Amino acid sequence: MKITVVCNSDSLAFPAIQALYTQGLLAAVAILERNKKVLLEPLLAIGIGNENVLQLNKATWQNQLQRGLATTGTDAVWVFGFPWLIPDDLLQAVPRGFINFHFGELPKYRGADPIFWQLKNNEDVATLTIHQITADVDAGPVLYTKQLPIIKGENYGLLCQRLGFVATEAIPQLLNETGIPSALNRSIAVASLFDQKPGNNDLVINWKLQSADAIECLVNAANPKYDGATACIKNTELRILEVSPAEIQLKEEFKPEPGTIVYADALYGLIVACIENRFLKINTVHMREGYFSGSKLFHMGIQSGEKFINLN
Repeated sequence: MKITVVCNSDSLAFPAIQALYTQGLLAAVAILERNKKVLLEPLLAIGIGNENVLQLNKATWQNQLQRGLATTGTDAVWVFGFPWLIPDDLLQAVPRGFINFHFGELPKYRGADPIFWQLKNNEDVATLTIHQITADVDAGPVLYTKQLPIIKGENYGLLCQRLGFVATEAIPQLLNETGIPSALNRSIAVASLFDQKPGNNDLVINWKLQSADAIECLVNAANPKYDGATACIKNTELRILEVSPAEIQLKEEFKPEPGTIVYADALYGLIVACIENRFLKINTVHMREGYFSGSKLFHMGIQSGEKFINLN
Protein backbone atom coordinates (compact mmCIF):
# COMPACT_ATOMS: atom_id res chain seq x y z
CA MET A 1 0.00 0.00 0.00
CA LYS A 2 1.28 3.47 -0.89
CA ILE A 3 0.09 6.56 0.95
CA THR A 4 0.57 10.20 0.04
CA VAL A 5 0.35 12.65 2.95
CA VAL A 6 -0.93 16.16 2.34
CA CYS A 7 0.08 18.39 5.24
CA ASN A 8 0.05 21.99 6.33
CA SER A 9 1.56 21.37 9.77
CA ASP A 10 4.80 19.91 11.02
CA SER A 11 3.98 18.86 14.61
CA LEU A 12 0.63 17.29 13.71
CA ALA A 13 1.75 15.42 10.59
CA PHE A 14 5.44 14.57 10.95
CA PRO A 15 5.13 11.67 13.45
CA ALA A 16 2.76 9.88 11.06
CA ILE A 17 4.98 10.74 8.08
CA GLN A 18 8.01 9.33 9.89
CA ALA A 19 6.12 6.15 10.77
CA LEU A 20 4.90 5.61 7.20
CA TYR A 21 8.37 6.30 5.79
CA THR A 22 9.97 3.82 8.20
CA GLN A 23 7.47 1.12 7.18
CA GLY A 24 8.04 1.77 3.47
CA LEU A 25 4.45 2.93 2.96
CA LEU A 26 5.05 6.58 2.09
CA ALA A 27 4.56 7.42 -1.58
CA ALA A 28 5.00 11.21 -1.33
CA VAL A 29 4.32 14.26 0.79
CA ALA A 30 2.47 17.30 -0.55
CA ILE A 31 2.95 20.68 1.12
CA LEU A 32 1.90 24.23 0.31
CA GLU A 33 4.61 26.02 -1.62
CA ARG A 34 4.18 29.07 0.63
CA ASN A 35 5.15 26.95 3.67
CA LYS A 36 8.23 25.26 2.23
CA LYS A 37 10.61 27.28 4.41
CA VAL A 38 9.13 25.60 7.47
CA LEU A 39 8.30 22.13 6.13
CA LEU A 40 10.71 21.20 3.35
CA GLU A 41 14.02 20.88 5.21
CA PRO A 42 12.61 18.69 8.04
CA LEU A 43 11.05 16.38 5.44
CA LEU A 44 14.33 16.03 3.61
CA ALA A 45 16.04 15.36 6.95
CA ILE A 46 13.72 12.38 7.51
CA GLY A 47 15.18 10.94 4.30
CA ILE A 48 12.36 11.71 1.89
CA GLY A 49 13.75 12.55 -1.53
CA ASN A 50 13.16 16.02 -2.90
CA GLU A 51 11.42 14.44 -5.91
CA ASN A 52 8.85 12.94 -3.52
CA VAL A 53 7.88 16.27 -1.95
CA LEU A 54 5.18 18.02 -3.99
CA GLN A 55 5.08 21.79 -3.50
CA LEU A 56 1.53 22.84 -4.28
CA ASN A 57 0.84 26.24 -5.79
CA LYS A 58 -2.63 27.70 -5.17
CA ALA A 59 -3.27 28.29 -8.87
CA THR A 60 -2.29 24.82 -10.08
CA TRP A 61 -2.42 22.54 -7.03
CA GLN A 62 -5.17 20.25 -8.34
CA ASN A 63 -3.23 19.32 -11.47
CA GLN A 64 0.00 19.02 -9.50
CA LEU A 65 -1.56 16.65 -6.98
CA GLN A 66 -3.36 14.63 -9.66
CA ARG A 67 -0.09 14.07 -11.53
CA GLY A 68 1.77 13.25 -8.33
CA LEU A 69 -0.78 10.64 -7.27
CA ALA A 70 -0.65 8.96 -10.67
CA THR A 71 3.15 9.01 -10.84
CA THR A 72 3.65 7.49 -7.39
CA GLY A 73 0.89 4.90 -7.65
CA THR A 74 -0.78 6.21 -4.53
CA ASP A 75 -3.54 4.06 -2.99
CA ALA A 76 -4.77 6.52 -0.35
CA VAL A 77 -4.22 10.14 0.64
CA TRP A 78 -4.00 11.19 4.28
CA VAL A 79 -4.64 14.86 4.96
CA PHE A 80 -3.32 16.85 7.93
CA GLY A 81 -4.70 20.37 7.66
CA PHE A 82 -5.42 21.65 4.16
CA PRO A 83 -6.98 25.03 3.38
CA TRP A 84 -8.50 24.33 -0.05
CA LEU A 85 -11.63 22.36 -0.93
CA ILE A 86 -10.77 19.09 -2.68
CA PRO A 87 -13.04 18.48 -5.73
CA ASP A 88 -14.91 15.22 -6.14
CA ASP A 89 -12.96 14.07 -9.21
CA LEU A 90 -9.73 14.31 -7.22
CA LEU A 91 -11.29 12.46 -4.28
CA GLN A 92 -11.98 9.59 -6.68
CA ALA A 93 -8.44 9.57 -8.09
CA VAL A 94 -7.09 6.97 -5.65
CA PRO A 95 -8.60 3.55 -4.84
CA ARG A 96 -8.97 4.08 -1.09
CA GLY A 97 -9.86 7.74 -1.21
CA PHE A 98 -8.82 10.70 0.93
CA ILE A 99 -8.79 10.46 4.72
CA ASN A 100 -8.73 13.54 6.94
CA PHE A 101 -7.01 13.73 10.33
CA HIS A 102 -9.22 16.29 12.09
CA PHE A 103 -7.99 17.31 15.52
CA GLY A 104 -11.37 18.08 17.04
CA GLU A 105 -14.64 16.42 17.96
CA LEU A 106 -17.15 16.26 15.11
CA PRO A 107 -19.54 17.82 14.42
CA LYS A 108 -19.02 20.24 17.34
CA TYR A 109 -15.60 21.40 16.14
CA ARG A 110 -16.01 21.22 12.39
CA GLY A 111 -13.97 23.55 10.20
CA ALA A 112 -10.78 25.47 10.75
CA ASP A 113 -8.45 25.20 13.73
CA PRO A 114 -10.38 23.04 16.21
CA ILE A 115 -7.33 22.91 18.48
CA PHE A 116 -7.62 26.64 19.22
CA TRP A 117 -11.33 26.39 20.05
CA GLN A 118 -10.92 23.33 22.27
CA LEU A 119 -8.27 25.10 24.34
CA LYS A 120 -10.16 28.39 24.45
CA ASN A 121 -13.34 26.61 25.54
CA ASN A 122 -11.49 24.88 28.38
CA GLU A 123 -12.31 21.37 27.20
CA ASP A 124 -11.04 18.52 29.37
CA VAL A 125 -9.96 16.52 26.33
CA ALA A 126 -8.87 17.13 22.77
CA THR A 127 -10.27 14.74 20.17
CA LEU A 128 -8.67 13.25 17.10
CA THR A 129 -11.35 12.33 14.55
CA ILE A 130 -10.28 10.53 11.40
CA HIS A 131 -12.88 10.45 8.65
CA GLN A 132 -13.30 9.83 4.95
CA ILE A 133 -13.29 13.09 3.00
CA THR A 134 -16.45 13.86 1.01
CA ALA A 135 -17.76 16.92 -0.79
CA ASP A 136 -19.15 18.20 2.53
CA VAL A 137 -16.54 19.72 4.85
CA ASP A 138 -15.69 17.49 7.84
CA ALA A 139 -18.83 15.42 7.28
CA GLY A 140 -17.61 12.11 5.87
CA PRO A 141 -17.91 8.71 7.59
CA VAL A 142 -15.86 8.54 10.79
CA LEU A 143 -13.25 5.77 10.82
CA TYR A 144 -11.44 6.40 14.11
CA THR A 145 -11.60 8.61 17.20
CA LYS A 146 -9.23 9.08 20.11
CA GLN A 147 -9.41 11.47 23.04
CA LEU A 148 -6.36 13.00 24.69
CA PRO A 149 -6.65 14.66 28.13
CA ILE A 150 -5.60 18.30 28.01
CA ILE A 151 -2.99 19.14 30.64
CA LYS A 152 -3.79 22.12 32.85
CA GLY A 153 -1.94 25.15 31.47
CA GLU A 154 -1.06 23.42 28.18
CA ASN A 155 -0.67 25.75 25.23
CA TYR A 156 -1.43 25.31 21.53
CA GLY A 157 2.08 24.21 20.55
CA LEU A 158 2.43 21.55 23.25
CA LEU A 159 -1.00 20.10 22.53
CA CYS A 160 -0.24 19.91 18.79
CA GLN A 161 2.93 17.99 19.50
CA ARG A 162 1.13 15.43 21.66
CA LEU A 163 -1.75 15.06 19.20
CA GLY A 164 0.72 14.39 16.40
CA PHE A 165 1.99 11.33 18.24
CA VAL A 166 -1.56 10.21 19.08
CA ALA A 167 -2.27 10.18 15.33
CA THR A 168 0.33 7.46 14.81
CA GLU A 169 -1.70 5.11 17.02
CA ALA A 170 -4.39 5.00 14.33
CA ILE A 171 -2.08 3.79 11.57
CA PRO A 172 -2.54 0.02 12.06
CA GLN A 173 -6.33 0.31 12.01
CA LEU A 174 -6.36 2.60 8.97
CA LEU A 175 -4.14 0.25 7.01
CA ASN A 176 -6.72 -2.49 7.58
CA GLU A 177 -9.76 -0.24 7.09
CA THR A 178 -12.19 -1.69 4.56
CA GLY A 179 -13.70 1.67 3.72
CA ILE A 180 -17.05 0.79 5.32
CA PRO A 181 -18.22 3.73 7.50
CA SER A 182 -18.04 2.86 11.17
CA ALA A 183 -20.80 3.31 13.72
CA LEU A 184 -19.09 6.50 14.84
CA ASN A 185 -20.48 8.50 11.92
CA ARG A 186 -22.11 11.79 12.95
CA SER A 187 -25.01 13.67 11.41
CA ILE A 188 -23.87 16.48 9.12
CA ALA A 189 -27.02 18.45 9.93
CA VAL A 190 -25.60 19.67 13.24
CA ALA A 191 -24.10 23.12 12.86
CA SER A 192 -20.80 24.08 14.46
CA LEU A 193 -20.25 27.31 16.36
CA PHE A 194 -16.49 26.98 15.93
CA ASP A 195 -16.06 26.33 12.21
CA GLN A 196 -13.96 29.42 11.47
CA LYS A 197 -10.42 30.38 12.37
CA PRO A 198 -10.33 32.88 15.24
CA GLY A 199 -10.60 36.49 14.11
CA ASN A 200 -8.96 39.49 15.72
CA ASN A 201 -11.84 39.95 18.16
CA ASP A 202 -11.59 36.33 19.29
CA LEU A 203 -7.99 36.96 20.35
CA VAL A 204 -8.67 40.08 22.44
CA ILE A 205 -8.91 39.78 26.23
CA ASN A 206 -12.16 41.18 27.63
CA TRP A 207 -11.20 42.03 31.20
CA LYS A 208 -14.74 43.03 32.15
CA LEU A 209 -16.42 39.82 31.02
CA GLN A 210 -13.85 37.02 30.95
CA SER A 211 -12.94 35.14 34.10
CA ALA A 212 -9.36 34.44 35.09
CA ASP A 213 -9.77 30.88 33.84
CA ALA A 214 -11.20 32.07 30.51
CA ILE A 215 -8.31 34.50 30.03
CA GLU A 216 -5.75 31.81 30.80
CA CYS A 217 -7.43 29.45 28.31
CA LEU A 218 -7.41 32.15 25.62
CA VAL A 219 -3.75 32.91 26.25
CA ASN A 220 -2.83 29.22 25.99
CA ALA A 221 -4.94 28.73 22.85
CA ALA A 222 -3.20 31.65 21.15
CA ASN A 223 0.38 30.59 21.97
CA PRO A 224 2.30 30.30 19.71
CA LYS A 225 0.22 30.14 16.52
CA TYR A 226 -1.55 33.49 17.02
CA ASP A 227 1.28 35.14 18.92
CA GLY A 228 -0.69 35.35 22.15
CA ALA A 229 -3.83 37.10 23.38
CA THR A 230 -4.17 40.81 22.65
CA ALA A 231 -4.11 43.39 25.43
CA CYS A 232 -3.34 47.11 25.68
CA ILE A 233 -1.77 49.16 28.45
CA LYS A 234 -0.29 52.67 28.44
CA ASN A 235 -1.37 53.08 24.80
CA THR A 236 0.76 50.08 23.85
CA GLU A 237 -0.65 46.91 22.33
CA LEU A 238 1.01 43.69 23.42
CA ARG A 239 0.38 39.97 23.13
CA ILE A 240 0.22 37.97 26.35
CA LEU A 241 1.81 34.53 25.85
CA GLU A 242 1.70 33.08 29.36
CA VAL A 243 -0.17 33.76 32.59
CA SER A 244 -0.68 31.83 35.83
CA PRO A 245 -3.17 32.11 38.70
CA ALA A 246 -1.99 34.29 41.57
CA GLU A 247 -3.02 34.64 45.21
CA ILE A 248 -2.82 38.09 46.73
CA GLN A 249 -4.33 39.70 49.84
CA LEU A 250 -5.77 43.18 49.32
CA LYS A 251 -7.36 45.54 51.79
CA GLU A 252 -11.03 44.69 52.17
CA GLU A 253 -12.16 48.12 51.01
CA PHE A 254 -10.01 47.95 47.89
CA LYS A 255 -12.00 46.47 44.99
CA PRO A 256 -9.94 46.93 41.84
CA GLU A 257 -11.54 47.17 38.42
CA PRO A 258 -10.80 44.11 36.23
CA GLY A 259 -7.64 44.73 34.22
CA THR A 260 -5.98 46.76 36.99
CA ILE A 261 -2.38 46.00 37.95
CA VAL A 262 -2.67 45.36 41.69
CA TYR A 263 0.95 44.41 42.31
CA ALA A 264 4.20 45.12 40.51
CA ASP A 265 7.82 44.60 41.49
CA ALA A 266 11.11 43.28 40.13
CA LEU A 267 10.73 39.85 41.74
CA TYR A 268 7.15 38.81 41.01
CA GLY A 269 6.49 41.03 38.02
CA LEU A 270 2.88 42.04 37.37
CA ILE A 271 -0.32 40.75 38.93
CA VAL A 272 -3.59 41.88 37.37
CA ALA A 273 -7.12 41.81 38.78
CA CYS A 274 -9.84 39.79 37.06
CA ILE A 275 -13.56 39.46 37.71
CA GLU A 276 -14.82 37.38 40.67
CA ASN A 277 -12.01 38.73 42.85
CA ARG A 278 -9.37 36.58 41.17
CA PHE A 279 -5.92 37.46 39.89
CA LEU A 280 -3.44 36.48 37.19
CA LYS A 281 0.32 36.85 37.09
CA ILE A 282 1.64 38.04 33.72
CA ASN A 283 4.57 35.77 32.90
CA THR A 284 5.49 36.45 29.27
CA VAL A 285 4.43 38.99 26.65
CA HIS A 286 5.41 39.85 23.08
CA MET A 287 5.80 43.43 21.89
CA ARG A 288 7.33 44.88 18.74
CA GLU A 289 10.51 45.37 20.72
CA GLY A 290 10.78 41.73 21.78
CA TYR A 291 9.66 39.11 24.30
CA PHE A 292 9.54 40.19 27.93
CA SER A 293 8.78 38.80 31.37
CA GLY A 294 6.42 40.48 33.80
CA SER A 295 9.45 41.59 35.81
CA LYS A 296 10.91 43.23 32.73
CA LEU A 297 7.65 45.11 32.16
CA PHE A 298 7.95 46.48 35.69
CA HIS A 299 11.46 47.70 34.90
CA MET A 300 10.07 49.26 31.72
CA GLY A 301 7.76 51.44 33.80
CA ILE A 302 4.47 49.59 34.26
CA GLN A 303 3.37 50.21 37.83
CA SER A 304 0.71 49.10 40.28
CA GLY A 305 -2.58 50.94 39.69
CA GLU A 306 -2.27 51.11 35.92
CA LYS A 307 -4.96 49.40 33.85
CA PHE A 308 -5.25 47.28 30.78
CA ILE A 309 -7.71 48.95 28.38
CA ASN A 310 -10.71 46.80 27.44
CA LEU A 311 -10.31 46.83 23.64
CA ASN A 312 -13.59 44.98 23.09
